[in-house]
Order: sequence, then C-alpha cells, then structure tokens
Amino acid sequence: MDTLTSSPSKATVPAVVARELNTETLLQLATRKIGAIHVKGFYSAAVAEKAAEQAIDHPKLGNYNKKYTSSVGRICMPHIDSEWNEDAAQKYHSEAIGNIHDLRTMFAPHVTPADHVRLLLQEYWPGGANIQRLHGRTCFVGAIRVFKPSTSKFYPHHDRIDEESDAPELAGIVEQLVANMYLRTPTQGGDLQLWLRDPSEDEKVLIRDVEGLLPESVEEPALVLHPDAGDLIIFSSRMLHAVTPSRDSYRIGMAAFIGCYGPDRPLGYWS
Repeated sequence: MDTLTSSPSKATVPAVVARELNTETLLQLATRKIGAIHVKGFYSAAVAEKAAEQAIDHPKLGNYNKKYTSSVGRICMPHIDSEWNEDAAQKYHSEAIGNIHDLRTMFAPHVTPADHVRLLLQEYWPGGANIQRLHGRTCFVGAIRVFKPSTSKFYPHHDRIDEESDAPELAGIVEQLVANMYLRTPTQGGDLQLWLRDPSEDEKVLIRDVEGLLPESVEEPALVLHPDAGDLIIFSSRMLHAVTPSRDSYRIGMAAFIGCYGPDRPLGYWS
C-alpha cells in the first residue's frame, strides 16, 4: 500500500525566508525559527551552466534506486543508496574522496558551489564545520542531481541520516539541513515545495518504502520557492519537501546535507 488519506497536518515553522547566509540565519534555521535561507546569485551562473552541460551525460550519472526517486539522475553514489547495506556502504566510502575530486574538475579552475558552502559553514557556525565521517570513514559531499524535463520529480519526502545509519558519530544530532546550489533551472516548473512540518509516523513508513508520498495525500505546501541558476537554498531536510517537474529545461543542482549537533559542536556535511 502506498497511499494515505489526505493529511490534516499544518506547518509548525514560520514561512519566513532569509535572504542572507550568516551566523544569525543559520542558527534561526537550525532551531526552526525560519523556514529557509534563499540567497539569490550565490554562485556564478556562467560557471554553473558550464558544469550543468557536463552533468547531462556525465560518465558517473546514474539514478536513485527507489520507486518515487528513480526518475531523478545523480552523479556519484549518495549515502541514501547505501542505507543498512555494509557492502554498499563500503563502496560509498571508498569512492568518496575520489568522487569529490572528480566533481571539482567540472568547475575548475573555480571553486565548486559545495566547497564554497563548506567554507562559509566553517566560518559562520559557532562550533565550526567538518566533513561528516561514519564509522570512522569519510563521506562524499557535493552530489549533482539531474532532473529531466517533464519526467523527473521528487515526491513529498524527508531525509534523515539517522534513518540510514547507526554510526556512533551521529550521536547527538538534533537537526538535518540540506543546501541546494542550482546550476541550471527551468523557467516553468522545478519548484521547491516545503511543508514546514515533520512527516507523521505513517508517512515515514511510506517514505522509507518508496521514498515519497503521493501529492494528493498531503495538504498544500506552506512555502514554494522557484530557484534560478546560481541560487542557494538551505532548509530542513527532516521536514517534508518535494520538487515539481521541470516543463521546459533540465533542472540541475549540487546538494549537500548538513548535520546539526548544537551550536557548540561542528556541523557535519555529506551527500
């Protein structure tokens, strides 16, 4: 069964969008006092477009492996595809550093959007920031997602690393954010939908099974953002979110999850 009756739930976080990334807005987002951070023109659109063109037929382009995410391409293996599978986890971690370096070549001689975000997190977060490690192994960070026109979409879902791994390094994690850095976007569609609430327990069961909820089973999103190439959007991945189909162009972006352990501990980032 992969349907639910319409949800009566409502947003639990203010639909407030900050326009700058700094210490204050990061802390507000991590404590759910605002709904998102959306920085326009965060990265060069011209550099982003050159990388986007390479992404469409990149040799490491594959697809997510669950029912409701299989229409979306991704370059390099993300952690979600290794959940609770030690052989897959070994592959993910063994390829992590090489994959980070491979993706940097797509943007050379410029810094990648993910690396730019990583540096800013180190500077702005009171406890600093580091690449996430799980069971002592380095994580990959900076996955590129490729949404094809008309066919690719993310159904309403949430992402939590503590539902994918029991690594001791995750002890004390209190929030999970995701930074999306957009390389190419459509003029119509490709919207980011945010419900600004956690999924119910029944919704979590369905999401674990097929990685998404049918749109008609949930209420209208509390916040809808349309990104342009070069934009940065950060929000809580623990809360329900979705991406609508792109109508006239590819929607290509780079993404990194951000684990929050409280203001006095370093953030951890991975993909």
